[in-house]
Amino acid sequence: MNRFVRIGAFVLGATVLAILIVHSGPAMLWHTLRDSLWVVGPLIALWALVYACNARAWQLLIPRRPARFTFWRAYLLSISSFAMNYATPVFSLGGEPLKVSGATPLLGKHRAVGSVVGFRFLHAISHIIVFLSAVIPAAILLPHTLPIFIILGVSALAFAGAAAFLLSQHRDGIFERGVALLGRLRPLRRLARRLEENRGRLKELDDELTAIHAAPGKFKWALATELGGRMLSTLEYTIIFYALGLGFDFPKAFVVANISSLFTNLLFFLPFEMGSKEGGAFVVFAWLGLDPKLGTSAALLSRVRELAWMAIGLSALLLAGGEPAGRSPT
Repeated sequence: MNRFVRIGAFVLGATVLAILIVHSGPAMLWHTLRDSLWVVGPLIALWALVYACNARAWQLLIPRRPARFTFWRAYLLSISSFAMNYATPVFSLGGEPLKVSGATPLLGKHRAVGSVVGFRFLHAISHIIVFLSAVIPAAILLPHTLPIFIILGVSALAFAGAAAFLLSQHRDGIFERGVALLGRLRPLRRLARRLEENRGRLKELDDELTAIHAAPGKFKWALATELGGRMLSTLEYTIIFYALGLGFDFPKAFVVANISSLFTNLLFFLPFEMGSKEGGAFVVFAWLGLDPKLGTSAALLSRVRELAWMAIGLSALLLAGGEPAGRSPT
């Protein structure tokens, strides 16, 4: 993405966010956030559990894991990488190279790369499964209009297809097949030829990525653990609902958490999810018959939690880097 497109996306996101703040009323938002800011502490604690599930799922994806690759080490690298992803303006992939670099001294380069790519796939698959589980309550609670049903139906089909694709790539490998796909695209053939020279290494990476499927039970446990973490993360809006005076309304909060994420996924090019996160919550609150201004407040409270964990995760880099470093992967 070139510089002008990035600047345009930033301006667009900032404009949407500014419109939402003005529409919701800066004074109203300030008072709501001030009165509800106590909820950030419980949210930080909740996400400590979410990241614990992420770290454990990552560990379970690594067959014959060395004893030195402890849960604590995986946890520090996980929260550091997620913090780096939050700090990455577009695509949220800045944490993966950091994670690979931190795991390489303990796992070796190929195992580290394979496990990190495998976890990224697993993370996306769990996100999709939980989203699909929210389609039925969304169809019940959202307005029964044709546009809403079309949005839910098309989204469900697209996400189900994406889940099937990700599972197949996780099981069959992506590195060698990816190079073959690049070779079919004329503008990328030169890159494909350069990568083809490293076919042996690509095969090793695919072997590490797919090794977990030699023991299907372990993959299922890893997926179940990651799904548990994803379900815990959806409780964030349940807690925020209570802080905003909306009571413990889990069904509506579950719909907000998942359907609003559809907006952030569709508008992935907006830096830091600026505007898309708040706009998604604003729209879904309105669809549920709630005050949409509270949707903006809810999204901002979630963003404060993100910023807090970003600070925690970046601080954890000091601890994660405490062990002797090996050769970093290129």
